[in-house]
Amino acid sequence: MPPLEAWKKVLVSEEYLSSKHGELACTECHGGPSTQETMQVAHENVVAAPSNDPVANCDRCHTGVGAGHQTSLHVSLEGYRETIRQRAGQSVLSPELESMMQTACSSCHTSCGQCHISRPKSVGGGFISGHVFNKRPNMILNCTACHGSRIGEEFRGEHVGLSADVHYNQGMQCGACHDADEAHTSDANSVHRYDESLTQCQDCHLVGSENAYHAVHGDKLSCQVCHSQPYKNCYSCHVGKESRGLQQPSELGFKIGKNYLKSAARPYDYTVVRHVPIAPDSYEEWAPGQLTNFAALPTWKYATPHNIQKNTPQTGDCTSSCHNNPDVFLTSADLDSASAEEQTANAEVVVQNIPK
Repeated sequence: MPPLEAWKKVLVSEEYLSSKHGELACTECHGGPSTQETMQVAHENVVAAPSNDPVANCDRCHTGVGAGHQTSLHVSLEGYRETIRQRAGQSVLSPELESMMQTACSSCHTSCGQCHISRPKSVGGGFISGHVFNKRPNMILNCTACHGSRIGEEFRGEHVGLSADVHYNQGMQCGACHDADEAHTSDANSVHRYDESLTQCQDCHLVGSENAYHAVHGDKLSCQVCHSQPYKNCYSCHVGKESRGLQQPSELGFKIGKNYLKSAARPYDYTVVRHVPIAPDSYEEWAPGQLTNFAALPTWKYATPHNIQKNTPQTGDCTSSCHNNPDVFLTSADLDSASAEEQTANAEVVVQNIPK
């Protein structure tokens, strides 16, 4: 075989060749003929991304992991689908909205390889460390490559004047709280991430009556109400065929709202809420006039910012920081300039009576 030009080569390191995956012939995962000498012929019918079909490929060794992952919210994007269905008043997405999902949203689908071998394709792809398989995804190149504009920037303290999350400063990465089971699978009938059995602060932190503030507030407040800093809020994003994008810049803010997602795991009366990038006309270029039930869901949504601090302005003087302070609560005044649909959508989140 004639030597290949450098630009045609994909280097496979000694580290990979000495790994468990390196014991496999290339064709066991990628297919294609194994006995051909010319590059063109040898690459006929090659599968570039075997983990796009994890059941056929990954599960041959990792029994059941690929099949389970196919139902996870990372792959199905069911959380997004459900919100769109509800706002459109549709039990099944219309052809127009389904086309939008496949065209504009499918880049967020995550395959095994985009977490364990390469960067996600939505941020340009590319191997992380040659062809080496990483058991734990890289926090920068994998996790926050996708979950970056809010979670990553908040967690690493990249907003001017705000500190990195206390857990990040202790050297903790995403996997310290979010384990493989959480990433690979979804609970039965989950339609958004807060349906999931997610990690709770109390899994590590014993919240007892010895702390007077915890004793008083107990299950009335989510932890983030006292321990979060300002976080990013987005508005009026448009999914356009010509990529109209955001019509209003994102901004940092902090708002406490009523908990509309009460459950045994989240019994709080109040929680922090984040404005999400949606407007009544967000999908007009794809599906004109189809968000007929826009007010079915809040636009100020339950939030768990990744910017935790032990001490925040809220943990200072209670009287001035929260009690009697309308500035930190989501009130009807915050929605004065919003559309009628948005005002209706947030009726169960708005705090009518500020705690005294």
